[in-house]
Amino acid sequence: MNELVLTEFLKIKLTNGNNGQGKRWQKADRDRNELELELRCFHGTRKPFEFPVRLLVTRVLGPGESMWDYSSISRGNWKQIEDSLVACGWFVDDGPKFITGIVFEQDSRNRKSGPGVRIEIYRTAEGFASRKSKAKPKPHTISSI
Repeated sequence: MNELVLTEFLKIKLTNGNNGQGKRWQKADRDRNELELELRCFHGTRKPFEFPVRLLVTRVLGPGESMWDYSSISRGNWKQIEDSLVACGWFVDDGPKFITGIVFEQDSRNRKSGPGVRIEIYRTAEGFASRKSKAKPKPHTISSI
């Protein structure tokens, strides 16, 4: 990871998705809208980073919570949290051009603060790489005399 540019603690409980996301998108959409409202109320909006970033997402356990398999951290409501962060202006988009990677951790040492999510954001490049224009060459024309 490169230069740390922001650390933020969100008082949002991560879910592990063991009950499944299902084929219905309405619940996930409703959850995302509620998360966005909560983020706007407690953290406001911001201007997106002008450079690619990598995230370290730490699930901070609350009292009585146990550690999960590490693969479970990313499969629950993290996607709705990430989409809400995009909607609040943290990132231009959640695609790989803007978020170059995400590492997930768990922290059981600070249960008084949990449950929650600590997000550490690291700069991975100076700016966004732009694709060179692939404009089609103009066809050669023969002018008649």
